Amino acid sequence: MSIVCRLVDVCEITMGQAPAGSSYNEKGMGYALIAGAGDFGEMTPHPKKYTTKASKISKVGDIILCIRATIGDLNWSDKEYCLGRGVAGLRPKKELDSKYLWHYLNTRKSLLSSKGTGSTFKQISRSHIESLEIELFPLHEQKRIAAILDKADSIHRKHEQAVKLADDFLQATFLEMFGDPVVNPSHWNKYKLKDITTKIGSGATPKGGKSVYVENGISFIRSLNIHDNKFLHKDLVFINDAQASALNNVEVKKNDILLNITGASVCRCAIVDNNILPARVNQHVSIIRSEVVNHDYLLHILISPSFKQYLLSIARSAGATREALTKDQIENLSIPIPPIELQNKFGIIKKKIKNMVEKMVSASENSLIEALNDEYF
Repeated sequence: MSIVCRLVDVCEITMGQAPAGSSYNEKGMGYALIAGAGDFGEMTPHPKKYTTKASKISKVGDIILCIRATIGDLNWSDKEYCLGRGVAGLRPKKELDSKYLWHYLNTRKSLLSSKGTGSTFKQISRSHIESLEIELFPLHEQKRIAAILDKADSIHRKHEQAVKLADDFLQATFLEMFGDPVVNPSHWNKYKLKDITTKIGSGATPKGGKSVYVENGISFIRSLNIHDNKFLHKDLVFINDAQASALNNVEVKKNDILLNITGASVCRCAIVDNNILPARVNQHVSIIRSEVVNHDYLLHILISPSFKQYLLSIARSAGATREALTKDQIENLSIPIPPIELQNKFGIIKKKIKNMVEKMVSASENSLIEALNDEYF
């Protein structure tokens, strides 16, 4: 049995307030100041400044909600903090479990963000927070739901940590095997990218833009799907067969490398997830296809720290307001090419690491399913 109520009815809400600028210091005097999400850590704050004139103060166990710019971000108050104008403090009343509230707010981040107003920085007001509706179960049920979601969140974090460790290991292995690709310490022969590829090219957005996307069809890859060494399925959209036919010249094939070529995500690079094929790309993503160079080796050239900085410097060289890579610039990138046997050895190592991470994630998901079954059945 549950009821729906407004957040203000089950939670004390403290809107932050900026203290006098003259009270700020970095010497640890007074209260640590949480001005906004820039002072947030992964779970608890990492403030940079202090104030001796705090007027709005959080207590241990409060939830600190970002209400400006990155609206909806959360941190736990692990001690007393001064709440600046970019945050609000939430203190559940006795009928509301704090961890249940935490998970609930995470599901309402997009909703809160959509209510933001302001020309420079979007911001939500007290009324937006107060009027937020929350489904309230009996307290014991809230705690049970929160415990399950805590376990799911823990598994998700472990997954992210495992992926990051694997990425770090692969990058270190790459540098050990091949050296810095910009310095090229082993003096491998260098070739222009156009001379070792069979395809370099970006696509287009079908006429009508978002309105022509369909629920199922041919995958249509955009820049937000491409992160370094990671293809994200979130926000992947689809187009129909006719629209795909018009983009046959940018058909994505197995193991193609995809490079973002414009905007804030310029130079991000990943290998396509072959499970989403057939696919096309839009005008912000370039396909790089090679049949003579190992795709894993070539990807890790493009995402290595030094080569990434080199790419970014090219993207910014035109002096335009929007960073971009042209087809000509991509085609003329100079790539060191070691023996194919060494490239393939790196590819085998990467595949083994990827399989190990996937097994770990699968085992974690199975344990979560068991936990859910234990809780509900």
